[in-house]
Amino acid sequence: MSYLLTDNLSLAQYCQHAASQPVLAVDSEFIRQSTLYPKLGLIQLFDGKQLALIDPLAITDWQPLAQLFADETIVKTLHSCTEDLEALATIGITHIQPLFDTQLAAELLGWGSSIGYARLVEQATGQVLDKSESRTDWLARPLAAKQLEYAANDVTYLLPLYQHLMAQFTNPAHLPLLLAEGQQLQQRRANPLPARFKYLEMKNSSQLRSRELAVLRELVAWRLEYAASRDLALGLVIKDFQLLELAKRKPGSVESLLNIPGLASRDLRRHAKTLIDLIELAKQLPQENCPQAFYYPEHFPGEKAVLAELTQAVKDTAAETAIPAAFISIRRQMHEYFNWCWRVTDEERVLLPIPEYLTGWRQQLLLPRLPRPAQVSDIINDL
Repeated sequence: MSYLLTDNLSLAQYCQHAASQPVLAVDSEFIRQSTLYPKLGLIQLFDGKQLALIDPLAITDWQPLAQLFADETIVKTLHSCTEDLEALATIGITHIQPLFDTQLAAELLGWGSSIGYARLVEQATGQVLDKSESRTDWLARPLAAKQLEYAANDVTYLLPLYQHLMAQFTNPAHLPLLLAEGQQLQQRRANPLPARFKYLEMKNSSQLRSRELAVLRELVAWRLEYAASRDLALGLVIKDFQLLELAKRKPGSVESLLNIPGLASRDLRRHAKTLIDLIELAKQLPQENCPQAFYYPEHFPGEKAVLAELTQAVKDTAAETAIPAAFISIRRQMHEYFNWCWRVTDEERVLLPIPEYLTGWRQQLLLPRLPRPAQVSDIINDL
């Protein structure tokens, strides 16, 4: 297929041509089976006139593409772009402006949440896409003609999908909201939760006692740092449920690790001493240095009650603004705000990213309805 670009000059020439067009459809193909970071296998671009399939295994100079993506006069349209942003970040592309996500656009229009690309294309254009190559090995070379055709379709139909969605934006407030959300997605990726606080994201971690949380905090931070240093998927280092069991049981010897379900002998040989040392470190911490499940108990009606209040705040905001609740808030954002308010100390809070509920357009819409402990009211008012 002649659209395949495998050298720096061809990429630079394509980017120069695409810079004269108002919209650029973007997609990527990657592999992420056993690694922490996605392995980029292909980048697809379509500017309405020319199609490009870019081979990231052959290109070494990404400056022309980075410049094209940062050009604010050209709308970049992607579908469900969170993982694409991660994949593109591996080649140094971290700024895409403006960004129009077609999945979010459909959600904002009230068509439903998390609609897949093929379904959305069929709904908007009537075209039925072949998804038979969705599980292909995008790092293999050479790529077959059928694989390249599949990849090309992901941007060939993305542009008419964008145009169809744009025609539906009759509310003048919706497009700025969608583009602002595109920037929020990139801001989120650029400001991750520090490793020391990753335990807050663990499901059911709030059910642990203080000393157990201290153990979990050490283990979760270690797992992330170890996985990042070797580019391993977190679950291949040690699984979430095993970390929770270690935190609850706090084993003091290698032999006692055998009681943790699923810890294979190979894992024991590799990580046993480290795990025991980290657990012992957490066990020796002064009590005042151990995290609590919740802070501000005098202003805390309970986790279920607060999450119910937050859910109602989102629903009420959606009803008042005619913005779908699923666009206003996802589960991660709700728990991010909850953890920031009730699960860290005042000293720790300044080390965390500001919750998305308290930034940008969400702050303007949600702030009057958000429950909060009295201790953080002044902080929120100063944001």
